[in-house]
Amino acid sequence: MLENGEYEGKKVQIIRDYIIKERIGAGSFGLVYKVIKKKQNRILVLKQIPFTVNSDNKEMEEARNEAHILSQLNNLYVVKYYESFEEFNNLNIVMEYCEGGDLCSYLTKMKNKNQMLQEKQIWKFFIEMSIGLHYIHQKKILHRDLKSMNIFLTKSLDVKIGDLGVAKILKNTLHAHTFIGTPYYLSPEILEEMPYNDKSDVWALGCILYELCTYKHP
Repeated sequence: MLENGEYEGKKVQIIRDYIIKERIGAGSFGLVYKVIKKKQNRILVLKQIPFTVNSDNKEMEEARNEAHILSQLNNLYVVKYYESFEEFNNLNIVMEYCEGGDLCSYLTKMKNKNQMLQEKQIWKFFIEMSIGLHYIHQKKILHRDLKSMNIFLTKSLDVKIGDLGVAKILKNTLHAHTFIGTPYYLSPEILEEMPYNDKSDVWALGCILYELCTYKHP
């Protein structure tokens, strides 16, 4: 839910300290807005996930999980988390805004232009993704849904790993067991419903590398 308000003499929609600029995404999880934080003139993203009558709502659980995990991360190649709050029966997560959109859309645009990525650009994407993923793994976190749609780009085409809604923190165990992820990027051990670890994320990273080189899924 958004409120009507006024900022610098103009009528705007607001939520807490954030002015809504436009809606930039929507899905079963809720809505994503481009926002400006008052008095800072900083563009951010606000992901808004509605509560439902069911307390075991899967999207809400994943959103809370994403906020919790993002709050522990601080790396140049991971989407930066600012805050989260629950208001008007919604969970709101405020994050860094990536002007370049997601990597999947970027590759589709290049494919439609019949332009293959230059090798140096592929290396740049791959090295930045590797650094970000290594950092996440050092924190004992598995991403579990690494794919080109969850890799975001800045205006200068720097990589930002995002969408950690189904990520898992490994506490007292070295493996996870839940069958989860996106089919094109699933490792053999996940498909065979065997215990898996951070190597499954590395498999997905390899799938993205193949995608960068061919515009196809392996």
